[in-house]
Parts: sequence; structure tokens; C-alpha cells
Amino acid sequence: MFGGIVFYALIVHLPYVITGLGVADAALIGLAAAIASLATAAGAISFRFLVKLGTKNLLALAFGLAAVGLSLVSVAGNVPLAIAGAVIASAGTGVLLPTLLTWAVNGLEYQQRGRGTGIWTGTLFIGQFLTPIVLGAAAAGLGSLGFALGALGIACAVALLAVLVRGPRLVPVSQ
Repeated sequence: MFGGIVFYALIVHLPYVITGLGVADAALIGLAAAIASLATAAGAISFRFLVKLGTKNLLALAFGLAAVGLSLVSVAGNVPLAIAGAVIASAGTGVLLPTLLTWAVNGLEYQQRGRGTGIWTGTLFIGQFLTPIVLGAAAAGLGSLGFALGALGIACAVALLAVLVRGPRLVPVSQ
């Protein structure tokens, strides 16, 4: 579920960040979102080449990129920096989803993988549903969307540390 919140954070909120930087041009806002989406696709495609690093390293990489990218977006004072942060975070979330899914089903018997994938997908979409609620509440409590995204970046850094300290064993995931 946390992975879903991280994944959808910028998909939902990047247009508000760009608008908050004074941009009213819908084409530029759409271009920023499209660039971030391409970074997500690039991250997901890279999974094929990075899979040999193993689940622990891939989770650390994904949460690390998300932490750095969200932190950059949270402090961005201009559009290029916001887009750069979104690209970094989105590349991380592109790696995050296939890593989490593979980790979730890798230990399941073949006959249970469909059920496991369904549960995983349902949980991801609960995270999608919760994203605007969680970040909206965080923005209200912290005073701005930027602070809320920064807090999510910090949460990703904590997830990175948790993975390094207590995460999955360093075993290559199945292809």
C-alpha cells in the first residue's frame, strides 16, 4: 500500500506543484507529467536489466530514487528542478512496482500466484485511493503540498533504511 502511495504521489500531485510554481499553461503542465511518466516507464523497463541485483538492492534503489526525487520536488523553486525531481522519483517508482510484485509472488506456489497478484494489485489500488487523502491531510497539517511531498520523501528514506537493515534477503529474483 505504501508503494502505491509513493507511486501515485506525483501522478496525482505534480500538476499542482507545477501550477504552484506559477505555470498556468496546460501544455507545459501536461509536458511535465508526460516526462515524469516516461521516466516511470524507463524505470520499469530497466527492471529487466537490474533484476540480477536482487530484491533488497532493487528496493533500496527504488526507495532511494523516490526519496531524492520527492525531496527535490518538495523544495523546487522552479519548473526545471521540479521536473528533474519528478523524473528521479518516477524512475524509482518504475523500478519499485515490478520489484514489489516479484517479491510478493516469488515465494508463492505456482497455483497461488494469480491470487497473490490479485491481492497485491488490490493493495496497490488502495494506495492509489489513499494518495490524495494522505497527501491532502499531510499538506493541511504541514502547511503546504511541498512539505507533504518532502515528508513522503523522508518516509521513502526511512523505507530505504528499513530495507537495508531488515529487508528481504539478498537473493536474485526469478525472471
